[in-house]
Amino acid sequence: MRGQFADLLFIKRLNFFKTFLHVLAQYEIGPKVLLPYTRQLLNMLLHIGDMTAYGISYHTVDPQGMPVLASGVIYIPRKVEGLRSKGKGQRSKGKGQRSKVEGQRSKVKGVIEVSPLTRSKIDCASRDIMAAEIFPGMMGYITIIPDLIGCGISEQQPIAYLQHDNVAQVSADMRMAAAQFLLQELHYKLPSVSMLFGYSLGGSGVWSLARYYQQHPETGVHVTHIFAGGGAYYPEVALRAFHSTRHSDYAILPNIVYSMNYYDRLGLNFDHIFKGKLLKNYKHWCKGNIPIPELTQIIGTKLDHYLNFDFFNDQNPEYMRLLKVVTEKTIPEDWVPKAKVHLFHSRHDTYVPIACFWELYKRLKRCGATVEYKLLSLDHVPAAVPFELDFISFLIKK
Repeated sequence: MRGQFADLLFIKRLNFFKTFLHVLAQYEIGPKVLLPYTRQLLNMLLHIGDMTAYGISYHTVDPQGMPVLASGVIYIPRKVEGLRSKGKGQRSKGKGQRSKVEGQRSKVKGVIEVSPLTRSKIDCASRDIMAAEIFPGMMGYITIIPDLIGCGISEQQPIAYLQHDNVAQVSADMRMAAAQFLLQELHYKLPSVSMLFGYSLGGSGVWSLARYYQQHPETGVHVTHIFAGGGAYYPEVALRAFHSTRHSDYAILPNIVYSMNYYDRLGLNFDHIFKGKLLKNYKHWCKGNIPIPELTQIIGTKLDHYLNFDFFNDQNPEYMRLLKVVTEKTIPEDWVPKAKVHLFHSRHDTYVPIACFWELYKRLKRCGATVEYKLLSLDHVPAAVPFELDFISFLIKK
């Protein structure tokens, strides 16, 4: 049964300071980036705490609609660890004991659903549990982060990049599995209200998930706020930008081409697309086995160094098949968000063209959605810092 809780993979306790230092080192974020946000960081330190991570597996489907076992992580703040069951004996101690447990449970401030920023199979939620996206939840929120198909327990498949319908399905099934797990193992009923949070790949992921929940009221999930930053909401815009500049500071395009060829059954001839080191190693590299920053160092930032020069050609059938599918991956505009939308992007983003942001913002204004935005002046990775700190500031004020 899709979404049914299958198994507990692990339980690990996380310390805020160790996690914070790990994230800074992983994304090479130094004092120069953090210094302008000293006040926000201090404010965060006053409210934040440790967490316990519960890795689970559950049933869902892959982008081709085939049943698959997926994985993800539920993060629970340690200060509400009292919601963990102590056994039948303690639960039957009487009204005073029940009141104490209910008081501890009431400290759960809400639910944050995160669409993951996945760079490779080794840094997905269940493999790298000290993720940057968990910091907002450390202030008393239950945080749910699924692995994309192709990561975690389903890592035998390629990573499912830009498969927006599937990302929404997998995420919704993860929430259902999380609710079942919490009820079965911790005797806690997960609230039906969620806030959605995602950056970069996760930005378009939460956008797709928000649409899914709104169009499937039978899930019972009510979304109040959508925080989306740095997302390629219109992937054909990004592909056209690659076409125009023949440059990318983040070599994710080969992985996207490989992933879409697999899941959308394009039948591409990679001898006509890749060249050099990439052509020799794409079956391993493009499956998501190495982080994108590492792949970028290997193959470089100039697309002509690893793609055939005539690939970006409107007469090239390989390119036209890819462009058609990428265009179809645009999240449909057949809905008006009921939740408040918070958009973030950077004027100097060299990973995702700012045109993707403007297209979405203009569409939201046209349809009458409640939306606010903030434009930053950093590159893609450093811009994630103020984006997350703004979300944390929002949670503190709630």
